[in-house]
Order: sequence, then C-alpha cells, then structure tokens
Amino acid sequence: MTQLTDVRISWLVRQSRKGFPDDSLGQMAARWGVTPRRLYQLLQLSRQMGGGIPLLNPHRRPKAPPLTEEEKEILRQEWARSPRGATLLWRELKHRGIQIPKMKIYGFARSQGWTLANPRKQKRRKWVRYEREHSGSLLHGDFHRTSESHPHCILWEDDASRMLLGGGEFPAQSSAVAIATLEASLQVARRWNLRVQEVLTDRGAEFFVTPAKSDGRREGENAFQVYLRSQGIRHVVARVNHPQTNGKLERLWKEYDRHRWRYATLEEWIDWYNSAIHSSLWELECPREAFQRKLPPESLLGLHERLVDRILEEAVS
Repeated sequence: MTQLTDVRISWLVRQSRKGFPDDSLGQMAARWGVTPRRLYQLLQLSRQMGGGIPLLNPHRRPKAPPLTEEEKEILRQEWARSPRGATLLWRELKHRGIQIPKMKIYGFARSQGWTLANPRKQKRRKWVRYEREHSGSLLHGDFHRTSESHPHCILWEDDASRMLLGGGEFPAQSSAVAIATLEASLQVARRWNLRVQEVLTDRGAEFFVTPAKSDGRREGENAFQVYLRSQGIRHVVARVNHPQTNGKLERLWKEYDRHRWRYATLEEWIDWYNSAIHSSLWELECPREAFQRKLPPESLLGLHERLVDRILEEAVS
C-alpha cells in the first residue's frame, strides 16, 4: 500500500512554509507510516525546486491486479446484506478478516452504481463536530417521517457513542409519545447504571413551549418539559432554524429512510444499526461497543459491584 500521495506531500510542504503550526513532521510520518527522514528528503527536494511541490512518479510501481470474481461476489453479498458506502463496506470486511483494498471497493461500487461522488464531502467543513466524552451525558431526540404513507418515528440517540437507546413508530406526534419512548430509553440506561444528564431536542410543540416575548417569562410548560424536570434532566433546546444543533440525529434519519424498510420492525432495524460499524467511531467499532467503552468510571464501578453481589448471592444459595 502506498503511504505517500501527492495530496499528502502538498500538505507537508504547506505546513513547512508555515512553520508546522497544525501538524508536526513527526506526527505526519507516524500517521502515514513513513520515516521522518523520507519527509526531510521531500522538503529538501522542494527547496531545490524553488518552493515547488514534488510529485510522485505515477509509473513507480506496476498496477495492482484487479478484483477477482471471488472478491466481487463477496462485495455483492455484503452489499445485499448491508448496502452502505465504500468506506463502511471496507471496514466491515476488515472486521471479518477479509482484506480488500478500499479504493478497489470504491471503484467496484462506482461501477455497480452503489455509490456516487459527493462534492459537498470533498471540501473542508466550516463547522466543528462536538461529541460528549461519556455515554449517557446527552441524548438526542426527534420525530421524523419517511413519507406521508409512513408512521411518525421518534428515536433517542446517545451523543457520545451514537447508540440508539430506544424509539418507536406512531400514527401521530405527541408529548405523550415522547415521554413514553424516553422513559423506556432511560430504563435501558439504568440497566447500565447510567443516569442521563441532558436531553437535546428541537423546538417542536411536542418538546417545548416558547417563552413569552413580552417580559421573557415562560407562558407554561408542556407535559414533556414537566417530565424532564421531574427526572432532574436538563433540557437543551436547539436554536431556531438550526438543524445542525441536532445534527447527529438529522444524519441518522438518512440511514433510517435508506435501511429501515428492509426490516419488519423498528426493533430489528435498531439492532442492526447498533451492531453496524459506524464511520464516526473507531475504525472497526459499532455504536454498541462504543457505548460500553465510553461508560463513565462510576457506572463501571456500579456494574462491577452488581456483578460481585450477584455472584455472592448465587454462591450462598
């Protein structure tokens, strides 16, 4: 596998001109799997070129052999099982011990019409993604509907791990539905010895009552807000006309529309989603694994004490 590319060499030269403010030479060498000496050689060559960017020789090595029919069939089977992007297909196969180069998977997926180039993902974002450190510190909640003929769905997603703790599909949206599904999600958190601290929603009438504009006093609270207050959970409300605040769940709805109707029930889809490799987590990690990895220390201690108590009870009985 080629560690260096023309894009990486260009980044190296630009960083050297700025005095390496964003990325040190040693960090780049470690990340790309090359020696610092090799990067020093490229910088020296750039100085000899008058500050130009040295390019790799495209004929420096023969092209790798194409995909075999067996590899193509593996890709077709994996796509039929879980139709996702080339990167996630590569990660899923790597997780199972099947080594197929990612760019070969991408080329085959393009040829099959499984994936399309997205120019919006080819430029740097202006915003920075936030993420909580521990599971249970923040839940995202929202309603969505695939089409007019589909039910209204509500999901509760953990911010730190992307794991879905619960949800449901109903004929209509309501505060009662939001409370019932959130209560079920909180019960799942309690089984992990977790206490959810905050809940993030938009300003929908099911979640929020707008304060009075005259003197800033609240006109009232709906049932959902009263429920959160009774549970000691802080309600975080998204800005007006700013769906990016609840962006993790907004992005999740795309996966919901694409994959939900391959499964008979919402519970089956949630189980698939929580067990599927996620591109925003560690390379081969799914939300369920991330949820356990990011449990706060006090939750792990409580789970350990529960386990010890149960072992002692079984030993006595």
